Amino acid sequence: MIKLRHGIYGVALAAALILGGCENLSHMASGSSSSTASSQGDKGGSSMPSFNKFTDIPMPSNSTLDMDRSIIFGASDAWTGRLVLNSRGTPAQMYDFYEREMPNFGWSKVTVVRADVSVLVYDRESRVATIKLTGGSFSGSTVDITVSPKG
Repeated sequence: MIKLRHGIYGVALAAALILGGCENLSHMASGSSSSTASSQGDKGGSSMPSFNKFTDIPMPSNSTLDMDRSIIFGASDAWTGRLVLNSRGTPAQMYDFYEREMPNFGWSKVTVVRADVSVLVYDRESRVATIKLTGGSFSGSTVDITVSPKG
């Protein structure tokens, strides 16, 4: 009986963390526009999510956040999780962008692989960022950024 109770508490805790992370992502992706925020022009006046809450990772201006595939825990410079961006830039352009910009945000290169599916790995203080770049379904590219604690 005690094991069952602990299992139920564990499932409830995991569900609360997941739902809390989704809520955090909604708040982090909304807000005022910034120079790195994306927009799709005037499509009925609806505003697109901005990336102004992600202050420790460079965000290309020609990208949009895929809310269905992203999950974030925490906030500001201490978030952990996965951001998925759809970019109008090619995978080669996104590779050059992240290789150029990550050091400007305090990240140090650990390793990179430039190929059809490129992977860039950086570390900063007690965190690691892995950036996976793939071609988009029709054009552009998909940028998958995973940030987690070291170790």
